[in-house]
Amino acid sequence: MVKPAMTTATRKRPNRRMRATLWWAGIFVGAFTVGPVHGEIVASRPDHMSLSYAVELNGDRQVAWQHLTEINTWWSSDHTYSGKAETLSLQPVAGGCWCETWAGGSVEHARVVLAMPGRLLRLEGGFGPLQGLGVSAILTFELKPSDDPNHTRLKVSYVVNGSSLSGLDGLAGPVDAVMGAQIANLAKLK
Repeated sequence: MVKPAMTTATRKRPNRRMRATLWWAGIFVGAFTVGPVHGEIVASRPDHMSLSYAVELNGDRQVAWQHLTEINTWWSSDHTYSGKAETLSLQPVAGGCWCETWAGGSVEHARVVLAMPGRLLRLEGGFGPLQGLGVSAILTFELKPSDDPNHTRLKVSYVVNGSSLSGLDGLAGPVDAVMGAQIANLAKLK
């Protein structure tokens, strides 16, 4: 059987293995760019991981909410399928999509299950390689007033459950590095 010739379009589109390799490579870059974020792996087992972060954001809760929901301004292009953060969008209402759309396709990263502007945003979805594992994952952003009226406290939790075959204990460290780096990017917004 003769293999079809590789076209220019085929060469430009990274295959699954290449995208996964780029995602993992980005983890290691992201691990060294984390700023003033206090994060921890709360639990890590083959069937469960729980991550937690705390950081101060610039602005009151309304400003912090605006920054939080404009994900294309703080989520790294290195952790997108398209390679471009500007292709990300978030509809901060129940049922809204944290989506990415580009000429070569689209992906739903997460779905909003709770939106309380200026207070709480909760999404359901497995990011990166978690999406293909069939896990249940909840990402929660909680905004609270700070002692400084020009800042807002942000608490983030990411809880992921799957089967014992999911190997989540082996993914907790890399996912923590990526999430921590993204939250550090959010904290830098003015």
